[in-house]
Amino acid sequence: MRVTIVVHGSLRGTSTVGTEEVVYEAHDGWRVRDLSAMLNIWDSEVREVLRNGEKTRLDAKLRNRDRIEFFARASNGGNGARPRPAQ
Repeated sequence: MRVTIVVHGSLRGTSTVGTEEVVYEAHDGWRVRDLSAMLNIWDSEVREVLRNGEKTRLDAKLRNRDRIEFFARASNGGNGARPRPAQ
């Protein structure tokens, strides 16, 4: 199934999507969360997700021809830094 992805805010620099919208081939049964993992978008970075212009949840199932928009949380100090994983 094909979905269109758009990211906003700091996600433009940290995800694999970049500044333009992209069309992605997703697998049947995938949820928005599965898509975000493939795009290097962490749940903790996401403030809001829209599907076809309406607010949705990360565990919502994707449908063919969905347009998914990820909105970033406010950055910490404007540097766009991610927390380091525990070692």
